[in-house]
Amino acid sequence: MTDQFVGTPVVHETSVMFPGLERWLQRVLCIGLVWLIVGMAVMPAGVSYDPGHAYQYVLGVTLYLPALLLVALRPGSVQVLWRQPSTKWVLLLLAWGAMSLLWSNARHPDSGVARDLSILLFLYGWARVTDGFERRIPRILMGCGAAMAVVALVAMFVFRSQLLPGGRLMGFGVMHNANLAAAAMAAAALWLCAFPCQAPAQRVGRALAAAVLLLFVFMTFTRSAWGALFLALLVMAACRPGSRTRRHVAWLILLAAVVAVVGMPELTARGWSMRPEILQRSWELFAHHPWFGLGQGAVFRIDVGDMVLTHAHNMFSQLAIELGLPGLLLWLGTWFALGWRGWLNRREPLGRLVLATWVFATIMTQFDLPHLLASPRPAWLIAWLPLAIGYSLKPLPASAASNPS
Repeated sequence: MTDQFVGTPVVHETSVMFPGLERWLQRVLCIGLVWLIVGMAVMPAGVSYDPGHAYQYVLGVTLYLPALLLVALRPGSVQVLWRQPSTKWVLLLLAWGAMSLLWSNARHPDSGVARDLSILLFLYGWARVTDGFERRIPRILMGCGAAMAVVALVAMFVFRSQLLPGGRLMGFGVMHNANLAAAAMAAAALWLCAFPCQAPAQRVGRALAAAVLLLFVFMTFTRSAWGALFLALLVMAACRPGSRTRRHVAWLILLAAVVAVVGMPELTARGWSMRPEILQRSWELFAHHPWFGLGQGAVFRIDVGDMVLTHAHNMFSQLAIELGLPGLLLWLGTWFALGWRGWLNRREPLGRLVLATWVFATIMTQFDLPHLLASPRPAWLIAWLPLAIGYSLKPLPASAASNPS
């Protein structure tokens, strides 16, 4: 199998009333997808790291509105999303989340519906822009990765006063938090490492950008991101065909050992940061409402020691608390199917990227980034974005699926 992107059939309709408008809307939609990623790194955040109004307004104009207009112009184009194997499960998850607002104590239930709709429009928009044009994906992701590297470099200079013993580096905007920034920059590093570059200048530029992002992740001292990113890069390197695979794996292990030695004081100083106790309290909350949950966006508190938390610090625990067992199972089924699809396509760049991001997200969301059904934020880059990228993976025949080696 060669490192090539396999196109998927493009949805056609016999009559399109405004073809010029449709092409223009697709270009705007592509800008919106880029803004969704880069904008959260630079625009001011709202309360509790929620995206700010300006960021959301630009998203509304460049992503949500064009997606709605494209559906209105070509209703049959929803097939580009509907034919994906995960879509039905995602729709069930979003519908269950919206229904749970009926018994949730969320302060603004209408915001929950808007968030569910924004997820759906994003998935449709990505599928519409990349359907039959899979080569756009590396251009979008590597361009965004380079932009994120610039943001990371600026952040390292702006917040240099925090680079003291015990200090943790942060980002800007919605990423104005060490854990959120580490997740976003780690995702960008994976994008840059996933795709081959032909020109020497491109390879040098990519290496420098990836080095900046990796240094940024290290300086956040987010231990979950460290471990998750190492294993994700290890998976990406091990799945790459070629004679240099073992050499890359060996260099990664050596680098991880150096980082572990340098960061050992930080690794041991904070202990487990109360994560086992938080997990225990979270599942006690789930046990009180196992079938329906507290409802999407429900307000609750977890008392651990002298801390009072308003979320579970774990995406799967958070889903269980809010949506109960049905919501948890729907997401687990969707998530494990995505990982399996990435594994089957691990010989291709997109497949390796999906698999590596899946590994990263599965580990990091055990400790941080708990919110899945939320407005655009760094968790989207390691949960909803790889799901959307997975739409372009080549469907393998049954014989290959049963023997993927």
